Amino acid sequence: MSGFAERAMDLFHALHPLDRVPRAGYLLRGVTEPESVSAHSHALALLALLFADEYPGRWDRGTTLAMALVHDLAEAQLMDIPMPVADAHLRDAKRGAEQAIFEGLFAGFPARYAELHAAFAEASTPEAKLLRGLDKAQMMIKVMAYEAEGRGRLAEFWCNPANFRDFGTPEVSELFDAICRRANRARPV
Repeated sequence: MSGFAERAMDLFHALHPLDRVPRAGYLLRGVTEPESVSAHSHALALLALLFADEYPGRWDRGTTLAMALVHDLAEAQLMDIPMPVADAHLRDAKRGAEQAIFEGLFAGFPARYAELHAAFAEASTPEAKLLRGLDKAQMMIKVMAYEAEGRGRLAEFWCNPANFRDFGTPEVSELFDAICRRANRARPV
């Protein structure tokens, strides 16, 4: 087995494409040069940090941040598959493929990383539920920013209730309400 330094270099070599993998849902709706998967993950980690600090003791800060950082790493190989297509046709296959890719990327590292990835996919812990909701909230914050810049055809994002799923987390629901107020839009039901 290779040493830690070699395994870390191999991992970062495999993850290198993430800063060039665009968020496909925005591309399909005419946003040129949308955020990358890496930029999205960074924004989600920042949101998670803010929530963990604002509500101390509500979520485990370390688990929340670690999960936010690793949640989309499989997209280095699988790419970003937009939600409507993935949900309609690929839900279980995509989840299985992402977990298998993730486990391959993190072979030789602690099993905790694969467990975090699986928990996020299954929304099986309070931290995963927070992050699944914040993942959607970050998307809608970005939609708001792109619309303010006049980029893309994004109105349909505001009509899909799945884009506002809070995973039973009232604090995330409050964020969605604030996003809708700021955008002067009704939250779909």
